[in-house]
Amino acid sequence: MKAKIFKKIFAATTSIFLIFLIMMVGVQFTFFSNRHSDLMKKELEYLVLAANANGTDFLKDKEGSSDMRITHISSNGQVLFDSSADISSMDNHSERQEIKDALKSGFGESSRYSNTIMEETVYYAQRLNDGTILRISSTRYTVFTLLINIIYPLLGALALSLLISAFLAARVSSGVTEPINNIDLENPDERDVYDELKPLVQRINAQNRQIHTQMDELKKEHKKQDKMRREFTANVSHELKTPLTSISGYAEIIKDGMVRKEDIERFAEKIYDETQRLIILVGDIIKLSQLDGGEVISPKVDIDLYDVCQKTLTYLESSAESKHIFLSIDTDPSDLRPHIMGYEKIIHEIVYNLCDNAIKYNREKGVVAVSLSENSENIILSVSDTGIGIPQNEIDRVFERFYRVDKSHSKEVGGTGLGLSIVKHGVSLHGARVELKSSVGFGTTVSVFFNKQ
Repeated sequence: MKAKIFKKIFAATTSIFLIFLIMMVGVQFTFFSNRHSDLMKKELEYLVLAANANGTDFLKDKEGSSDMRITHISSNGQVLFDSSADISSMDNHSERQEIKDALKSGFGESSRYSNTIMEETVYYAQRLNDGTILRISSTRYTVFTLLINIIYPLLGALALSLLISAFLAARVSSGVTEPINNIDLENPDERDVYDELKPLVQRINAQNRQIHTQMDELKKEHKKQDKMRREFTANVSHELKTPLTSISGYAEIIKDGMVRKEDIERFAEKIYDETQRLIILVGDIIKLSQLDGGEVISPKVDIDLYDVCQKTLTYLESSAESKHIFLSIDTDPSDLRPHIMGYEKIIHEIVYNLCDNAIKYNREKGVVAVSLSENSENIILSVSDTGIGIPQNEIDRVFERFYRVDKSHSKEVGGTGLGLSIVKHGVSLHGARVELKSSVGFGTTVSVFFNKQ
């Protein structure tokens, strides 16, 4: 940063100096050119006055005595006198611009540039009373010639200006960057910097506060996740240990020949039931793990939500009949057949788990009502039961893995305790949201809000 500021300041100061130098040379050239022209005109004016009053004989005294060249020319262009050259070798001047103008209007001027000597010759001519022309001429430097003549002073000035620019750039860049480099990024103090840097310090302070807040939140989240991981591990171990202990116990009794022949079938059925429980538990854990990792193999397809609900209720009819529970499905409006884009297998899992829970935690001769409705933004799937209900202080926890409201009846009810966790993750995967309302003794309603296509 310091090097960048240094380069910019150095370039700026050097550019300013060069612009100033060019302007100065231009002003000087204009000043000296004008002054030179004025002097020539004054000189010509004195010579014309003297020639008109006393004749032109005095011009012979000017030969080689002036920096300015004096020429006397007849009206037909013949050179009568020249202070710097032999008139016999000079050609006729009648076609010279300054001579033509002087013969016509009394005064003429022109300039001619020589590429060889890189100088410009200026001519001023005036007609005398006798009709002849008196001309005065002188060379003057061009801008380029002027620069060449003062090249060494210019180079010295340029070198000095570069040193001064470098010194100033270094001082300024250090003055700008040093307060920034000295800022304590952990605890910046506005009193230690100049006013222009206070907004930066304020932003650093705000960002530090935000970072500390986010770090605290991450630590809390990490602790929460760590706690959930330990609880999950403990719950999985417990859930796996119970059926495995039963299977091992029954198998050991059969192996030791301690079972009567007529009881072998009953024991085998127990082993089968516990094995099925293990298979379901492992399957639910795998599903939950896949949802956690966002592992979805199948693509999204168009799903008839009414058809999924109807098939699910048909599949669960036998389970509902065992508790004399009435199953129903309704839509609002009555002709509504909502379709959503989703992962078919996961949508089936969501509907199945909601309906299965509504049956398991219902009372004898209860009701499970599935309803489909819509508003301007959502298609809403609701599953209501007339079961035991959930206390208000436990509603937020029912979506946790292995959490059961009524732990004393968990074995009697069955299941893995992962159903609502699977629902929550499946809903999240579809960008939907889930709401649960419940009243102890009156039942529970779980609603899923899918975004309209």
